[in-house]
Amino acid sequence: MTANTSPEATAQPGTPSEAEINRAKTKKSLPALLTIFLLGTLMIQAFNLVFQNVGDSLGMSANAALVSTLPGIVLGVVCMLYGTLCDYISPKKMTIFGVAALIFGSLLGFFGSFNFWVVVLARIIQTAGGQVAGSVFLVMAMKYLNNKERAFYLGMFNAVYYASSAVGVLAGGLIASIDWRYLLLVPLLSVFLIPQIIKNTPDISGTGERIDVLGIVLFAVIAGLIAIYFSFPSPWILLMLALFILTFAGYVWKASNPFLSKRFLANKGYMAVLLALFVFYFFNFACVPIYNVIGDQIYHISLSQVSLCLTIVYIVATLVGCVSGAIIAAMGRVPMLLLSAALMAVGAFGSALLITKGFWLLTIMACVFIAGITMSYTPLYDSFSVTLPQDENGRGVGIGDLMMNTSASIGMAAYSGLMANDGFGSKGFLGIQPGAEAQASNMFLVMGAAAVLALLIVLAVRRSISDKVQTAE
Repeated sequence: MTANTSPEATAQPGTPSEAEINRAKTKKSLPALLTIFLLGTLMIQAFNLVFQNVGDSLGMSANAALVSTLPGIVLGVVCMLYGTLCDYISPKKMTIFGVAALIFGSLLGFFGSFNFWVVVLARIIQTAGGQVAGSVFLVMAMKYLNNKERAFYLGMFNAVYYASSAVGVLAGGLIASIDWRYLLLVPLLSVFLIPQIIKNTPDISGTGERIDVLGIVLFAVIAGLIAIYFSFPSPWILLMLALFILTFAGYVWKASNPFLSKRFLANKGYMAVLLALFVFYFFNFACVPIYNVIGDQIYHISLSQVSLCLTIVYIVATLVGCVSGAIIAAMGRVPMLLLSAALMAVGAFGSALLITKGFWLLTIMACVFIAGITMSYTPLYDSFSVTLPQDENGRGVGIGDLMMNTSASIGMAAYSGLMANDGFGSKGFLGIQPGAEAQASNMFLVMGAAAVLALLIVLAVRRSISDKVQTAE
């Protein structure tokens, strides 16, 4: 489908091969893409912090959460969409489109900041534009870099994600104290990276195959309905979701060349990685709110103190992301995933046991838990590149992103339901008193059980992944 060759292809004497040229360009463009992704992602965390300020100042307090929820829904769709399109469309064209959208959204939001719905639209455009750089970064790393380089850049991508969370919270708090409108202008810094993007990003499109527009649209609608359901639960949305899934399944079965073929869906190695990804990230979104609850209801400390501790947790996640490339090189994918699951289990079960022993001890356990989640990212995404042909890496990454976001959304719904159930905290274990203490402790026990399940899944599917790795490498 593509004209690309393997990154390890051998060049003619004295003349660099196309693969070597693409590899060199990719290594030069990835820092710029990573910076643009950071600028887009930190906006998500910043507006998660200040959305109520936006609603209050524009007389839309009751609808303020839409500033965060609607861009979040769009993010869940475009993560899948962009990854898939990278198999067909030039990375350079995709990135230029994304930067243009990011800049346009910034200007629209700032100059239209007198209207709540314009701000919401601007945030949607910013979110969609900023994610292009992230999707292109991942796909280019998969397609054009060798194993060692790929692991390093995947680790850096993960580190930047968590760093942007910390920076976004700090930036949101700082700028909101002046005027939240100026926060919308932060992504304009990406203008300075356009020359590097144009010069270095590979300009290679998929050839020999038409884009499966109908299949991609059907799958994007499914992704959108999933995201909408976990933001605005409704049985009608579930019914529509079921109908579109059945329609898509029939389409894949009958279409001559769908973008998700039966061969793709029957890839046991890839599906095994998706299953592991689903379980590893199930409680990813629940990490922060549970510590807010503990700080407020058990230790009665201020939100600023909780935020300080969570900033430390994000810093640990960032550091682990930075070294995860070296860890995978030393350990390999499967042992690293086992270590990740073990750290998550220790952090969760440790928090359950130490729930009344001090907030700083719980912060240490949170660092252990988040280190486990962070460490799992590189081996999971690195496995995509060796369980799929190179020309399917884009859709593999896109579906992986969709799975990760969907899993975390379902986990957040499960977390919210349990924490809202008074009966969940009616009995504590190991001397924990009923009430808020038992509720938080029991929640950590559930999170620990999920980590153990992740470990068992890795043990169960390791042969499938390892067989694929041996074949690919």
